[in-house]
Amino acid sequence: MSAVRLNIEAAVLRSLANLLEEQNIASEAEPEAPRVHIAATPHDLVQAAEVMAQAFVRNRDKAWIAWLRPADVKRVGSGDYADAERKIARVIHYLLQAALRVGGVVVLETACDERQGGRTVRGAALRTLPSAASAGRGLFHDLTVGAPAALRAYGLRRTLAAQSASAALQRATHAMRVREGIPVRCVYGGMVCVRPDHEQKRVASRMSRPFQRLADIHGLFYLLQSSNPDRNDARVFKGFGFRHTGEFLYGASKLNSVGPYAVKLMVRSPAPA
Repeated sequence: MSAVRLNIEAAVLRSLANLLEEQNIASEAEPEAPRVHIAATPHDLVQAAEVMAQAFVRNRDKAWIAWLRPADVKRVGSGDYADAERKIARVIHYLLQAALRVGGVVVLETACDERQGGRTVRGAALRTLPSAASAGRGLFHDLTVGAPAALRAYGLRRTLAAQSASAALQRATHAMRVREGIPVRCVYGGMVCVRPDHEQKRVASRMSRPFQRLADIHGLFYLLQSSNPDRNDARVFKGFGFRHTGEFLYGASKLNSVGPYAVKLMVRSPAPA
């Protein structure tokens, strides 16, 4: 099986690997011996996409079900998740692959599962770190992988609306970064997802804290967007050192099946050396 190729500054990637290993050694004595590892194979990326889709759909995350057809959203509301999870997993899998070209890294949290006789994936996260080399858009990949995935999930009109909303959010985040005087070379927070049946087990914390330590070690600001307006950002993120720097009204389109909502923009400054 081919290996996943990462486009990350060598020193930053080494630091991340060391931080994860330190954390894993410390976690060996915990129940179920949880571990976090960097996605290294295409199968890892598939598993990450499946975990993320399950978490987003079952938690009814508006950022991800917004562009599904109203009938699909209705089925999710009634507890029928399977079709929406398949559709959204395809889109997320494409996004993970695309992110790897520009400094993205995917990590998975696993734990011992006596019922399955091995380890089970309980969570997955995407972060974007300083890249080793500049990389343009992979147009061929977008057309052959991304476009079919989006069209199968959302249809043409909703795909175009979703792309427009995503571009507007990127512009708002860029404007916030410039306004706050944050360098381009920083850590960008992406998706952090935990399987609903494994919440309250510190899974998200294990996947997140190494990146906060990494940002401090390398003097990097840490940016993120909170796309779930129904969660308490102050409770979740303030303890991690993030401050709220603005909001963006996401998805103001008649094709949005859940209606527009506020995305919170947040920043964490590196700890003093």
